[in-house]
Amino acid sequence: MRKIASRADLARWVELATDPERTKGTVNFIAQDRDGNICTGVSTSGWAWKYPGRLGDSPIIGAGNYADNRYGAAACTGMGEMAIRASTAHSLVFYLKMGLSLAEASERAMTDLRDLGGRFISVMNLVAIDKDGNHAGFSSEDGRSYIYQTPDMPDCEELPRTVVPIPPRWG
Repeated sequence: MRKIASRADLARWVELATDPERTKGTVNFIAQDRDGNICTGVSTSGWAWKYPGRLGDSPIIGAGNYADNRYGAAACTGMGEMAIRASTAHSLVFYLKMGLSLAEASERAMTDLRDLGGRFISVMNLVAIDKDGNHAGFSSEDGRSYIYQTPDMPDCEELPRTVVPIPPRWG
């Protein structure tokens, strides 16, 4: 049996995964079962942006992800500090609770980020679902997409995210 460490293809992936200048790619999942139970799962970008003392939004419920069976769920990727400051995932679900549609709630959560202010603002992406299973994807950058699949679909489908511009501000 060949050792994993000797596999050339895996060695390259390990190299990429441990290079702080190359690793990236937070991944969001939202799932809803047939009983209407909703959950979120958010990976993190790993080593790349975890400088000493930094905690991203992924592990913070309400910032990087939030689910409430009564209204819906949201999950974020992008500059975590923004999602933490605005409680973006929770805000989106709260807007659903207030009676806004999924599209309105998502746009409002993105607008909150744009209007947040401060010297350090960057890219944000979010995916969301309401209690009825409607889904949406939003981004501050053009060209972003998200993937979804329902139980009656044989394959997943990729859709473009709706753009809500958030001009970057640094320093």
